[in-house]
Amino acid sequence: MSNTNDIKPWYRGDIAKTLMSIYFTSKQNSKANESYELGFAAAIFSVALAVGVNPESFLSPEDIQKLRARVKS
Repeated sequence: MSNTNDIKPWYRGDIAKTLMSIYFTSKQNSKANESYELGFAAAIFSVALAVGVNPESFLSPEDIQKLRARVKS
């Protein structure tokens, strides 16, 4: 039997903080190549958009610029 008292509703602010934490941790610990880093940023960007969080509020301007350049090409 499941216990519904353990269910926590997730709000946009909660998700934004979680995505921010994941992104900043990846930037601090990144030893990977640039392609991997950009792919990771793209994944975080996509999840943020899907849940209604503005990814530009926490992704670095450099990563945003690289993502936009990649979309245009």
